[in-house]
Amino acid sequence: MYSIGREIKKIRSEHELSQEEFADRINQKIGLSITKGMVSKWESDSIEPKTRMIKAIAETFHVSLDQMLGLKMPEKPSRVETIAAHFDDDLTEEELADIKKYIQFIKSQRK
Repeated sequence: MYSIGREIKKIRSEHELSQEEFADRINQKIGLSITKGMVSKWESDSIEPKTRMIKAIAETFHVSLDQMLGLKMPEKPSRVETIAAHFDDDLTEEELADIKKYIQFIKSQRK
């Protein structure tokens, strides 16, 4: 199960910072008054950080808010995969070659 505290601790650990150093880094970069005690409470999930604190962590340590909040966005399929999904299994090699030629023709018509 997702925990913002676990995510904060992971970010802090990846940067090899103590809780105090982590708080100081954010305070210096963003100008907030985060304390070591606040970081400890966040990491233990005793309290959840306010939105501006989450934003400050993301900005300071160059992580996305999606990562901070545990959001996993489905990857958008590439256009090639999208087109390929519409091909039936019963196409012959010759038909596939014709489709590729048609694609090249369309591209050659670009201005």
